[in-house]
Amino acid sequence: MYDEKRIENIKNSLKEDLGFKEVVFQKEVAENLYYTAYDSQGTEDRIRVKPQSGTVFTWIQGYWRPVKGYKFD
Repeated sequence: MYDEKRIENIKNSLKEDLGFKEVVFQKEVAENLYYTAYDSQGTEDRIRVKPQSGTVFTWIQGYWRPVKGYKFD
């Protein structure tokens, strides 16, 4: 279980590094954090983060796909 500070830090990293206008934390399931992100046009994206490995996934065409070249500490 992650504390609110860690969840907020990850949210801010997603906003800054990936250029989302808004990122909203949804839930934590089995050490994965799920967020909903919106770009400047209001397009919604689903994000899954594995904090233990620093890996970020996005929901594309019905599958979780890694965001290539992006990891956080």
